[in-house]
Amino acid sequence: MKGHKDLNRLMFDLSSLVDLGQEVTSSKEFNERMKSALYVITGMFSVPKAALFAYHAESGSLELRAEKGLRITGDLIFPIDADAIKILARNEPCDLREIRNSPLYAQNAEVFTRLQTRTIVPLFVRSGFIGAISLGERLGRTSYRKSERDVLKVAAQQMAITLHNAHLFLELSRKARENEMLYENMRYIYHDTIQAFAAAIDAKDEYTKNHSYRVASYAVAIARRLGWKEKDLEGIYIAGLLHDIGKIILDNNLINKGKQLTEREREEIRRHPQISYDILSKIRFPWNDITDFVKHHHERLDGSGYPDSLTGSELSDGVKILALADAFDAMTTDRPYRERLPLLQAFNEVKKCVGTQFDAKISGVFFEMLREKMNGKTKESLVLLDLQSLGAFHLRRERVDSEAYAQV
Repeated sequence: MKGHKDLNRLMFDLSSLVDLGQEVTSSKEFNERMKSALYVITGMFSVPKAALFAYHAESGSLELRAEKGLRITGDLIFPIDADAIKILARNEPCDLREIRNSPLYAQNAEVFTRLQTRTIVPLFVRSGFIGAISLGERLGRTSYRKSERDVLKVAAQQMAITLHNAHLFLELSRKARENEMLYENMRYIYHDTIQAFAAAIDAKDEYTKNHSYRVASYAVAIARRLGWKEKDLEGIYIAGLLHDIGKIILDNNLINKGKQLTEREREEIRRHPQISYDILSKIRFPWNDITDFVKHHHERLDGSGYPDSLTGSELSDGVKILALADAFDAMTTDRPYRERLPLLQAFNEVKKCVGTQFDAKISGVFFEMLREKMNGKTKESLVLLDLQSLGAFHLRRERVDSEAYAQV
């Protein structure tokens, strides 16, 4: 029952964060976008009264940009000086009770009363303080769980970037590069949000830290060699980051079990691609085929994979790429049931499974790419494993690399 609730909450949070990203990147007029985004945030946490402010360094004050449920009339002056800003942690929700003895509270007690503030969320970007969100009392509960605070922090990061971009827009409105800069910043919103979830996935398994990041990096490198377009490369990168999201609701003890799994336990773990699909299929991603890549990354060419026992002709190149990237990283990292394989042995395992588990073309591209990087012959900026740590130095010194993958 708890797992079902956690899954529902995860789906709701992830969907809401994507909705927030779409609202702040929409073509609506800026104030309308800010109001819509504020409504998304308050809906996530059942807060009926809230306000969004932008910071003006020249006047040392916060300016109201959007509000919900307050019907503020007249001027609202919200001064905040450098000393007051220093007490606020970067994009971290702060309970108003925690700062009752601070100069910030003393200076703005009347403002907080008018806003019915219970929680203040400061908004920071790299260049500094950019604004704040005032959240009133929640319906149903008063405090925020740690998981809720983490999601609220991600939402704050998105809003901070959006406010920052609005400031940039005003400054650069007459310059030709304006749209490109805004577009790139908005893409980072998606990446930051999704990377936060990828980190949460990998944290479930003490043996697979950064696994999702490495799989995503491998997949992009292979797809780029195959001539994929930039937007499609971005899509498979996101699929790599989220391919194991279904594991987030599985029992930690099962995931980290060091001894032989029972058949029932094995079947439970094999549910994770379908669970991942169930989660991600509810999200409106701007990239094609992500859910297909994720759901079928444990399929095999000979039809012996799961969850749908598809065969080679039914599998897209994206699925084949992700399957190889995931399997290769699993082979070359420590797992609770075995130590990592030496690089040469991992090469040979892939070679042995070409035609049954792995696609020959994609395997050949992958190992050619690794060989070039290992021998220093590539100028591509590839984010790959530290090959020396996997025994690549030994492999090159012994001159056995060609034997390992020349015919893969």
